[in-house]
Amino acid sequence: MQAGNVNSSPEYLCSNKHSDEELIVASREVAASTAQLVSAARVKSQFMSKTQDKLEEASKKVNLACKQLVIQVNQLISSKNELDEVDYSKLSIHETKTAEMEQQVEILKLENALNSARKRLGEIRKFSYRDDE
Repeated sequence: MQAGNVNSSPEYLCSNKHSDEELIVASREVAASTAQLVSAARVKSQFMSKTQDKLEEASKKVNLACKQLVIQVNQLISSKNELDEVDYSKLSIHETKTAEMEQQVEILKLENALNSARKRLGEIRKFSYRDDE
């Protein structure tokens, strides 16, 4: 875990130049980093350490807060998507077919973008594991 990444993430997210999805990713990163910190501290701590107990309790609170943030952002995304809904019953057959084909094209583009993004993420992780060693 790099402290610089954790410190810069809140500043970036508060700058209003982020997407909802970036907020979810950052929240998950905070939770994962916290879990790594607690795990590393557990290895080095004394048996029945009160400090370790406090750290574990704080970690649970961070994890809960991150989960709640993700839930809230997902609800926000869902409410935004509901606003974009179209009443397809009012469209003509031609307009419906056109909308269907446009949606299929959009799905294919998104699937291709998703596959490319997953491949890039795999490459990034491969290099980050190598750097950690």
